[in-house]
This record gives sequence, C-alpha cells and structure tokens, in this order.
Amino acid sequence: MHFSFDGLIFVIGGIYALLVACGLVQASKNPETNEIWRNKYGTMLKILSPLVILFGLAKFWGLFK
Repeated sequence: MHFSFDGLIFVIGGIYALLVACGLVQASKNPETNEIWRNKYGTMLKILSPLVILFGLAKFWGLFK
C-alpha cells in the first residue's frame, strides 16, 4: 500500500479549522475579533472542515493518483 504524506497537510488544516470554528482555538489575540470572525465564517467551516479532513485521509491512503 502506498501512503502519500501530502494528505496530512489537509488533515491538520481541517482539524485546525474545525477547532477555530468551534472556538476551542483562538484565531487572533483579540476576543472581539474572534467572535465576529466565528459568527461570519464558523458555520461554513463546521461544514467544510470535516470534508477537508476526509479528503486528506483519502489522499493519504492513495485513493487519488
């Protein structure tokens, strides 16, 4: 089986985006800016970041050649 470590970048990025969207990780040092940003983009990231994680896992396992 061939592993492509390029997919790990997508997995790590997707996990980070999901953590920021849920408010577990702060995107900036200003709490007000974080709240505004999360209200604007949080819902979209909560939907897209799991898809990015799944794409990264598929790329890691070599399903895309």
